[in-house]
Amino acid sequence: DEGNGPAIIESAGLAVRKRTTRKARVFAAKPGPTSGVVKVVAASAGHRASYEWQYSIDGGKTWILAPVTLQAKTTIAGLTPGAVVQFRHRAVTKAGEPDWSAPVSLAVP
Repeated sequence: DEGNGPAIIESAGLAVRKRTTRKARVFAAKPGPTSGVVKVVAASAGHRASYEWQYSIDGGKTWILAPVTLQAKTTIAGLTPGAVVQFRHRAVTKAGEPDWSAPVSLAVP
C-alpha cells in the first residue's frame, strides 16, 4: 500500500528516502557566464565518445567548427551579443560518425 508505506516504515524507526529522479539530458544551448559566451550541452553517448560541435551565425547556411571535446558539453566564446546563433553536434564513437543533430537556436546574451 503506497499510501501507508511511509508511515509503516517510520513507525519501525527507519527513515524514508526520497527517490532521486534525474532529467534526461537533451541538446540545449544556454547563456554563458559572460556576454558573448554560450554553453552547449548534449546527451552523453557513453564512454569513449568524442563530441563535434558546430555553430552558424547566418541561419544555417555555413557552419563553423568548434573544438572537439571528450565531454558532452562545451563553451563557445567570442559570439556577438544579440545575434541569433544556431548550434549542432554529433557524437563520434567506435561505430562511426552519425549525422549532425537538429540545430537549436539561441539569442546570444
